[in-house]
Amino acid sequence: MKSILSILAIAVVIVFLSWNMLAGDQEEMVKHPEVDFSLSCKECHKEMTPEVYQDWKSSKHGLMNYGCYMCHGDGQEEFYPSPGSERCVGCHSPQEVDFAKVPVGNCYDCHKGHTLKFHQ
Repeated sequence: MKSILSILAIAVVIVFLSWNMLAGDQEEMVKHPEVDFSLSCKECHKEMTPEVYQDWKSSKHGLMNYGCYMCHGDGQEEFYPSPGSERCVGCHSPQEVDFAKVPVGNCYDCHKGHTLKFHQ
């Protein structure tokens, strides 16, 4: 009986900590500025924000050719300039997270999406 209660208590704590991590990380969808959608994100951002483009290009996401839309949305129907952790979980859900060590915030507070310089 004690082991069942212990397991239940641990499960409740994990759910509570998970909820708090994601609750403090609400992403806001906004309208992307008008662009020529015949161009790729890379083509435009290479010229408009070269430092962001270079950070992404040399990051693990860029080296694996993961497109901007995977984190930021398609830019037409949805656009998240500062994506929340729920966008990360789509690809990174198998990752083990020790929620007791995670500060309130989101994945990007420690793992910079474009540079992937961990734990800054």
